[in-house]
Amino acid sequence: MPVEFSEQNIYELLKNIYIRFKPYVENKEIDFIFTYDQEDFIACVDVENLTKVISNLLSNASKFTKDRIELILDSRNNKANTFTIIVKDNGIGIPENLQQEIFKPFYQLPDTRNSGTGLGLYLVHSIVDTCSGNVFVESTEGAGSSFYVVLPRSQSGFIQKKNESSATTYFPENKASVMQIPESLSIKETTETDRATTSLLIVEDNQEMIDFLRESLEEKFRILTAENGKAAIKVLEKNEIDLIISDIMMPEMDGVEFCNTVKSNFLWNHIPLILLTAKTNIVSKIEALEKGADAYVEKPFSISFLYAQINNLLENRKNLIRKFTETPFTSLKSIAGNKADEEFLNKVNEVIEKNISNVDFSIEQLAEELCISNSGLFAKIKNLSGMTPNKLLLLVRLKKAAELLQENRYRINEVCFMVGFNNPSYFSKCFQKQYGLLPKEFMQSRENTPQL
Repeated sequence: MPVEFSEQNIYELLKNIYIRFKPYVENKEIDFIFTYDQEDFIACVDVENLTKVISNLLSNASKFTKDRIELILDSRNNKANTFTIIVKDNGIGIPENLQQEIFKPFYQLPDTRNSGTGLGLYLVHSIVDTCSGNVFVESTEGAGSSFYVVLPRSQSGFIQKKNESSATTYFPENKASVMQIPESLSIKETTETDRATTSLLIVEDNQEMIDFLRESLEEKFRILTAENGKAAIKVLEKNEIDLIISDIMMPEMDGVEFCNTVKSNFLWNHIPLILLTAKTNIVSKIEALEKGADAYVEKPFSISFLYAQINNLLENRKNLIRKFTETPFTSLKSIAGNKADEEFLNKVNEVIEKNISNVDFSIEQLAEELCISNSGLFAKIKNLSGMTPNKLLLLVRLKKAAELLQENRYRINEVCFMVGFNNPSYFSKCFQKQYGLLPKEFMQSRENTPQL
C-alpha cells in the first residue's frame, strides 16, 4: 500500500473529518462528540489513509450505535512517542471471542450480514499496520465498542513515496468497493465555464461512497446529492441536472425504480443516467437498460472509467447539439436522446413551422399549443438543446430559410418574410452569424455544389 507521510496538525485533521460527518450522523438522531487534549498536536501521518481509517470507523459506529458516538484525540503518551485516536459508540457491542475476527477480510458479525462487505475494518487494519501503528477494540455486548488507533508521532523513514502511476484502492465499508486505477484513458478536461454549469446528481445511500464520488468529481462538476430515489426526485424538481449517477440498492426507492421514474417523466427523460451496482448478473443489467439507463457500471470500478462514461455521455449530447446548430439541414429531432424526446421535438418543430411566417408568434403560444407551462417548456428546451426557447425558435426559422434558399425559387426578401422576419437586413445578419454566409452567398454556394 503506497503511503506519503507529512507533518500535520492532528486536531485540525480530525476536526475536518468531524465537521464532514456531523450532519450525516446527527440526521440519524445520534449525538456526535469530538474531544481532544490539545489543539496544536503535530504528528507525521499519511493524511489520505488516516482519513480513510477514521471515516470507516465512524461509518461503522453510525450503523451500530444506539444514540451516541465519540471521536477522541489522546496525545498524552509522549514517552512511547505515540498518540491515540478513539472512536467510541454505545451500540450492540462485539462478543469477546469475535473481536479479533472482525479485522479479517470479508468477515461480518452474524447479525450484521447486510450491513456491508466486511472490508472496512480489514482496510483499517491494513493501513494502520502499514503506518507502523496498531488498532484494537474494546467492547462489551450490549454496551458498545471503542476502537483504538495507536500511531507513531514520527516516522523513522518513509515506507514508500506515493507514485502517481501506482494503484490505490478504496474500500467503503458499506456495499461494494471502488477501485481507483490510473488508466491510459483520454479524459477530456472540463473548463471553468463547464464546471460551473454542468451539474451532476449523485444518488447513493452510503455516505462514504457519496463523499468519495464528490471528492473525485467536484473539481470538474457541480455536485448535488440525494440518499435515495425518493429524495432525488425532490432535487430534480428544484434543480437543472445534466447527468445522474445512481446506485441501485437503496431504501424507499431503489435505483431501477428511480431510473424508470426519470425516464418516464417528460421534463427529465433527456438526462443521461448511469447506474452503479454490485449486481453483476445479466438479468439485472437487462432490467436496468430496459428502464432507460444510459450506462451500467459495476462495482468495483475504476474512477477513470467512470469519468470516461460521464464525458462520453455529455460529449455525445454536445456533439448532437453542435451538429444541429451548425448544419443548416440537420433536423431538430436529431438532438433527441430517446423516442419520447424525438416525439416532443417533432411536435415542437411542427408547431413552429405551422406558424413560421407569423412575426408575432411567441414562446407563450408555443407552450399553449404544446399544452405545457412556460417554465416547463423553457426547462425542457434548455436541457435538450442547450439554448433558450427564443433562440431555438430563431434557429428553426433560419433552418427553414436555408431550405427555401436551396430551392432557388424565391428571392431573399421573400424568404425573409416567409420565415417570420420583418426586416431583410436583420434576417441577413442573423443568417450570416449562424452559418457564416450571407443568404446570397449561401445560394451561390449551393448552386456550385454538385447534387447527387
